[in-house]
Amino acid sequence: MDKAIQFFREFLNDREEKILNNILDSIDGNQPEAFIKLTNQPQIKLYKEQIRELIHLLESHLIGESDDEKVKDWGKRMSEDKVRLGLSLSESIQHFNSIRGVLWEELSVMTEKSKNLSTEESLWLGNLINEFIDGQIIIFTNSYTGQANKRLRAQQEVIDELSTPVISIVDGVAVLPIIGDIDTHRARILMEHTLRETKDNEVDCLIIDLSGVFIVDTMVAQELFKIIDSLKLTGVDVNLTGMRPELAHSVVTLGINFDNVKMYNNLGQALKDFGIVRK
Repeated sequence: MDKAIQFFREFLNDREEKILNNILDSIDGNQPEAFIKLTNQPQIKLYKEQIRELIHLLESHLIGESDDEKVKDWGKRMSEDKVRLGLSLSESIQHFNSIRGVLWEELSVMTEKSKNLSTEESLWLGNLINEFIDGQIIIFTNSYTGQANKRLRAQQEVIDELSTPVISIVDGVAVLPIIGDIDTHRARILMEHTLRETKDNEVDCLIIDLSGVFIVDTMVAQELFKIIDSLKLTGVDVNLTGMRPELAHSVVTLGINFDNVKMYNNLGQALKDFGIVRK
C-alpha cells in the first residue's frame, strides 16, 4: 500500500494545477452563483491557494503525517471566508463534494494509467480520500456554525440598539418610542439600554410612546411595568403616551398601579405639556 500512496502523491503533485482548475470548473458548473462570489478578485487567488493547501494536507494525511493544528486552522480560515462572503453552510459543503469528486476522477485516471495498481489499492486510496474530506467537513461545519452564530449575535446587538432609541428632545427630556412586539429578550434590552442612556444623557423626564405596540398581552404589561419601575428608582420621571385600549385592559386586569405615571393620548400632547411646540 505504501507504494500506491507514493505513486498517488506524485500523481497529485504533477497534476496540481490541473486539479485546482478542475475543482474550480466543477464548482462553476454545479454552483454558478456561489462561484461568482468566490471568483471576485482577489478572492479567486486566495481560494485557489486554500485548495492547494488542502491538497497538501491530503498528501500528509495519506502518509500518516497529518498535522491536526494545521487541519483545524485551515477549516477555521475557510469558514471565516465563507461566512464573510455570505455563502450558506449547504453551499460550502457542496464545495467539498466538488473537491471529492475531482480527487476521485484523478484517482480513476491514475488507475487507468498504472498497470501496477490493483483495484483493491485504488479503493483503499479512495477510502482515504473520503476519510480526509469527511473529517474536513466536520471541522469546517463546527467552525462555520461558531462563526455564523458570532456574526448573528453581533447583528442582533446592532438591531437591539437601533430598536431602543432614547431620543433627546430638550435638555433633560427624551422620548423612547417602542415599536413592535415586546418579548422577554427585548424587554431586558429595553431596560438595560434605557437605564444606561437616561443616566449617560442626564435625562430627568422620559416619555415612553406605546403607539407602535400592536400585540399586547399580560407579559407585555408586566415587562413594561418593570421598565417604568426601574426608571423611577433611578429618579427618572416616566410619562406614557399612545396607550392602546388593549394594553390599558391588560394593566387593569393585572392590577398594575400606574397612578404615579402621567398618561397622554399621543406624543404631540405630551410634548405640548412640556412646552415643546412648533413655532
